[in-house]
Amino acid sequence: MYEIKKKLQNGELTLGTIISEVRNPNIAYMLAQCGFEFFIIDNEHGTYTFETISNIIAAAKGAGISVIVRVPEISRECILKPLDSGASGLLVPMVSTAEAAKKVIEHAKYPPMGNRGAGIRRPHNRYAKVNAAEYIQQANKDTFIAVQAETRQSLENIDEIASVEGVDCIFVGPFDLSISLGIPGQVDHPLEVAAIKKIVSACRKHNKIAGILMFDQKLLSKWINEDFRFAVYSSDITLLADAAAKAVTELKNLKEKTVGGFSTDKVDMLV
Repeated sequence: MYEIKKKLQNGELTLGTIISEVRNPNIAYMLAQCGFEFFIIDNEHGTYTFETISNIIAAAKGAGISVIVRVPEISRECILKPLDSGASGLLVPMVSTAEAAKKVIEHAKYPPMGNRGAGIRRPHNRYAKVNAAEYIQQANKDTFIAVQAETRQSLENIDEIASVEGVDCIFVGPFDLSISLGIPGQVDHPLEVAAIKKIVSACRKHNKIAGILMFDQKLLSKWINEDFRFAVYSSDITLLADAAAKAVTELKNLKEKTVGGFSTDKVDMLV
């Protein structure tokens, strides 16, 4: 489950998607079958309970796909429980200052890096009996922490945020960022592009991983070529709704004429 962090540290691309509506744990098997290497459970805009998140993570372990949980806020409970359930890491929204990033690390990492509460024999280590000192040291290394830069304030403080020890990834929230920049939804606007490049620059300077979510495949490909290795494409909502809408439109717009219930290209066979 922690292979995602190893791949990113090795400079490899990892591709995932995000879910905020589907609750059946078998979604993990479906996404793994598609070739995704991880998925994000969105509990910022989604309404998952801790129990549901735990169930999905358990299925993901069986499917061999990593899970990142986007928490709704920076608080001890919101950060602790997904990690105790075995999430590979966290995505934390609206991190606009270095102080906020440090607060995330305080809750997410065991001492001496942070002050994460220790429930050692839990799903995160498959209930194994372990050496506590060795385990917490390894857990601190393995746990992936991504913080979202999605406001003007985060851009102003991006160098300080990227310098925080324990933060692995600066993740662009393109839609919220566009709103903050006064260009709602224009994620390919020159102002937005310049802002994202500023984030990439800070990541390179401080040896952090750059991450981004895009719903347009071409735009995502562009940013992958700009060194975004933690790449998130689309969502459960968009993948389902857009594919269904496309199929329905195509089926309803069939122009083929029929004769007696058969298409015209089959008429000769009836003669």
